[in-house]
Amino acid sequence: MARWRGRGGNAGRRLVFAILAGVQFVLLLDMAFNWRWSLHQFFMDEAMAYGVYGRRGLPQLIGVLTLAGMAVFSSALMLMRFRDRVGTALAVMGTLLSLDMWCLEVLSFHPVDHVLYSMIGGAMTVSYIWIALSMITCLGAWLDHRGYAQC
Repeated sequence: MARWRGRGGNAGRRLVFAILAGVQFVLLLDMAFNWRWSLHQFFMDEAMAYGVYGRRGLPQLIGVLTLAGMAVFSSALMLMRFRDRVGTALAVMGTLLSLDMWCLEVLSFHPVDHVLYSMIGGAMTVSYIWIALSMITCLGAWLDHRGYAQC
């Protein structure tokens, strides 16, 4: 994501894309080092140690609903905040939804996992979701660059 290094424009625009690049880099490291699953395993081990693993359904459901609410709220907020910069809004929303997806996988609510890890055409559904979110982020950066280049 080279949008943060661009010439001209304002520093705020470059800062947004520098932050997005940083977040995407951390997500890449997560993929390489399996942090999300290590964190999930830690929470699972703790729940088992305290004897509450079997009662995790309601807290997980509340977590899923909270994540869904945060996704809707943050997307609406980004659309309002960047209403005159659709590309930036898309890039930020794609990254925020990627973070939401990361949290959803750490939470690992079984009914949601059943859908996410079902196979479609030789790949898990979650793989397609990650690809789509990455494409939304890239499309947003590209649209922002096109709009900026034409100004």
